[in-house]
Amino acid sequence: DDKAVHEQLDCWCKTNDKEKTQAIAVGEAKQSELEAFLGEAVAKLSELQAKHDATLDEVNKDEAALQEASAIRMKDNKVF
Repeated sequence: DDKAVHEQLDCWCKTNDKEKTQAIAVGEAKQSELEAFLGEAVAKLSELQAKHDATLDEVNKDEAALQEASAIRMKDNKVF
């Protein structure tokens, strides 16, 4: 009886060890994959932030030019 239990536990331990080892390998591979993705995402975020800042600066310059043109137009209309 003890021998049968021992064999069952031994079999379970070996099977469990194989499953857990495989799960750890898969988890580590996924971790590496996610870390690579995170690095790409951070780079893309920096790129988009720079693009956003450049676009915002352009919009602000265009708004200032519009205000200046409107002021000149109002001044010309008063003279007219």
